[in-house]
Amino acid sequence: MPEDNLGDPIPRKEPFVIPARPEETFDSVWLRSINIFAPQINASGNHQGNINIEMLPYDPTNNKIWTTADNEGIEYINIPSRKNGRKTFWDAVNEVPEVAIAMNSIIEAIPALRTWANTPDPEPVPPTPDPEPTPDPDPEPTPDPDPDPEPDPVDDGEEDDS
Repeated sequence: MPEDNLGDPIPRKEPFVIPARPEETFDSVWLRSINIFAPQINASGNHQGNINIEMLPYDPTNNKIWTTADNEGIEYINIPSRKNGRKTFWDAVNEVPEVAIAMNSIIEAIPALRTWANTPDPEPVPPTPDPEPTPDPDPEPTPDPDPDPEPDPVDDGEEDDS
């Protein structure tokens, strides 16, 4: 079907308007995802392994992370990649001191993280019931209700002749 044969647009009863939004600036990034694959130890000749990092635009002043369905503004770091000449993951660990510190910190954190992850949450503490209200020490006496008045005698219209 040719594209020029789509017909006329269908009019709306009321136009759909998207309001203008003020410009926003995201001058930092938020680490959304980091994946490390290290199937070999850090030894000479070992070139397997990779790291993939995904970062979103972030505005620390307003604590706002920018996310869109089409991943607009996302930054990626992939090691190895064609862009960096296929430098290996272990080259990054060996040549970038901050990466070495980060990798060692992750490894050192594993025992504590494992313990935390395998520790069940404590049983919830049942809520304490509200205390019963204490009675007023000198309550005001409740006044006796007024007695009901005696009903008027009923006159049935007959007189007593006796």
